[in-house]
Amino acid sequence: MLRILRVSLLAPLLLASLLAQPALGAPGFHAAWVDQSPWPTLRPGGTVSYTIHFRNTGTETWQRGVAGRQVNLGVSGDSTAQADAGLAIGWLTANRVSTTSEISVAPNAIATFTFTLRAPSTPGTYRLPLHPVLEGVQHLEDEGVFVVVVSDPGFHSAWVSQSPYPTLQPGQVSSPLTIVFRNTGTQAWTKGVVGQEARLGINQDDAQWAPLAINWMSANRVAAQTEPSVPPGANATFTFQVRAPQIAGTYSLHLRPVIDGTAWMEDQGVFLTITVPLPAGTVPRLAATIIRSGLAIPWDLAFAPDGRMFVTERVGNILIYASSAPNAPQLANVFPAPNINASGESGLMSIELDPAFATNNLLYVCVSVNDGGQWLNQVLRYQVNGNTPVFDRYVIRSGMRANSNHDGCRIRFGPDGKLWVTMGDAGDTANGQNPNVLNGKVLRVNSDGSIPADNPIMPGAAARTAVYTMGNRNPQGLTFEPGTGRVIEVEHGDDTHDEINILRAGANYGYAICRGPCGDPRFVDPAWSSGNVTLATSGADFARGVQWGAYDGSLFVATLKETDLRRFTIAGAVATQRDVFFNGIYGRLRTARQGPDGSLYLTTSNGAGDQVIRITPTQ
Repeated sequence: MLRILRVSLLAPLLLASLLAQPALGAPGFHAAWVDQSPWPTLRPGGTVSYTIHFRNTGTETWQRGVAGRQVNLGVSGDSTAQADAGLAIGWLTANRVSTTSEISVAPNAIATFTFTLRAPSTPGTYRLPLHPVLEGVQHLEDEGVFVVVVSDPGFHSAWVSQSPYPTLQPGQVSSPLTIVFRNTGTQAWTKGVVGQEARLGINQDDAQWAPLAINWMSANRVAAQTEPSVPPGANATFTFQVRAPQIAGTYSLHLRPVIDGTAWMEDQGVFLTITVPLPAGTVPRLAATIIRSGLAIPWDLAFAPDGRMFVTERVGNILIYASSAPNAPQLANVFPAPNINASGESGLMSIELDPAFATNNLLYVCVSVNDGGQWLNQVLRYQVNGNTPVFDRYVIRSGMRANSNHDGCRIRFGPDGKLWVTMGDAGDTANGQNPNVLNGKVLRVNSDGSIPADNPIMPGAAARTAVYTMGNRNPQGLTFEPGTGRVIEVEHGDDTHDEINILRAGANYGYAICRGPCGDPRFVDPAWSSGNVTLATSGADFARGVQWGAYDGSLFVATLKETDLRRFTIAGAVATQRDVFFNGIYGRLRTARQGPDGSLYLTTSNGAGDQVIRITPTQ
C-alpha cells in the first residue's frame, strides 16, 4: 500500500521532470496517425471522452512513466488557448491532453490516447490541433491531426411560411399575422420556460418598431410560440398584430427566432413588410438606398420567400445575403458552375428561383460556359442545400451559342409556370431569322427543360421547339404585365431602335431585316422604340402595389448607355415613356426587379465598385 502511495506521489514529479527536460533529440522515435473518435457536437458545458490512436513507427519502445521514453499527446505549438477556452478536463497540463493508456508500446504497436473534452460555454466551433511528444526530448511527427469540437445549445430553426404582407391605412391595426418556423435543432421548445421558450424577436433587438406594437411581449419581442411544446422536427406558430405608421410608405421588420437567455437562432432574412399606401393618384417621390457596394458587375438578383437575396456577379459568383437590408450578413459566396467563360457580356448572368422554392429549393441560372469544345450559353438548375447550390440538371444544355456580346440570357418564370429565356443573336445577324437555331429568340420551356405542348411551331421549323418568338437581337429585359400576364421583352438595337415588345406566340419581331416599326405584315412592330438613337435598354420590371400611387402598374426600364431609370406606361399595343430618374447618378444600370417588399432593386454594371440599389416610393 505504501509503495502504491509512493508511485502516485512520484507520478506528477516524473511528469514535471519530463516537461523540464531540454529538447536533446532522440533517434528512433516516430509516430503515425491511425484513427480517432468522431468529432463531437456538445451542448455548452457538456463533456465527452475522446480517443486517438497513433502507431509507433520508430525503432524504440514508448514507456509510460519512464523519463525520455514517455510519449504524451500535446497541443501543437504548445498552445494553451484551447485550455483557456474551457476544453480541458483532467488533462496532464494546459497543453498536454494525455499520455498512453498502454504501459509499453513496442515498435509497430498502436498507442491509445484517451482524454476528456468540455464544450466551451460560448457556442461556436473550436479546433484542437494535436501530435505526439516524446516529453522533454522532442516533438514527434505533426501530421495535422486535430479535433473539432462544436459547442451547440441545440436550438435551431428554419422558416416555413407566413401570412401575406399587409397593406394598411395609416394607424390601422392588422388582423392576426402568423409566421411558422420548424424546430430543426435537437432540443424541444417549451412554452413558459425561460431558456427553452421560442420567441419571435426583432433582429439585433431593434426597438424602433415599438410604436407598431399591439400586445407584443416587449418592444423587440413580437410573440412567443403558440404550442405548449415543439419537439425537434415540428412546427411552431408565432401570431401577432401590428399598427400601421401614420406616414405612407413601405416598412420592413426584420424578424428572427430566439431562445432568450440561451441563443439567437438562424437569421434567414425573414421580413414582415407593411405597406401604407399613398392617397389615390398621388405621384410618389423615388428614394434610393444603396444596400450593397463593392461588387463586380452584379448582373441579376432574386429573392427567396424567407427573405434571402441572391445576386449574380458576371465573373461566376452567386452572393447570398440574409436579406435585402443594407449591409445584411453575407451567408455565402459560391461559384456554382464549372468552366465559366466570362468575356464581355457573357458569364454568369441571370438568376431565378422556382415558384415553389419554399418547398423544392430549386434555383436556375443562365450562364456562358465552355462545354465540349464549344462556347455555349446554358440554363442550369440547382438545388440549394442550406446556402450551397448543388447541381441538379441541365434545363437547356446545347443550341445557344455564346459570344462576348449579344448574349441576352435573362430568365424569368411567367404566370403560366413556364421558364422564359431571352437569347441574343451572339453577334450573328442571320440567327434572328433562322427558326432552327436558338439564338436571336425568346424561349419558353418547362422547368425541367422539356418543351411545352402549346409552344408554337415556328414557320420554317421542322418541329415544335423551345422557340416562342424570333427576330430578337439582344433581349436583356423580360417581365410580365400585371393583370393581363402579357410577356414584355426589352432589347438592345444596334445603332438605332432599342425596343419594348409585347410577345405573341410564333411572332417574328423583324431583326435583322426590320429595325423598329416597319409596317411590314411579316413582322410585329415594337410597342416602343428609341428611334434613331440607342439607350442600351436592359432589365425591366413593373412596379406593382398601392404604395406606388400614380405609378402603380408602370414599367421601369434600366439603361446602360444612358445611365438612368425610365418609366413607361402601356396601353393596348403601345408603350409610352413618361419619366427619367437618377440620370447619370449611379452609372450603367443593368437590372430592375421588384422585390417582395414592393421596392424596385437595381444593379449597376460599371465594372468595379458596383452596387445594388433599392428604390422606394415615398411621399
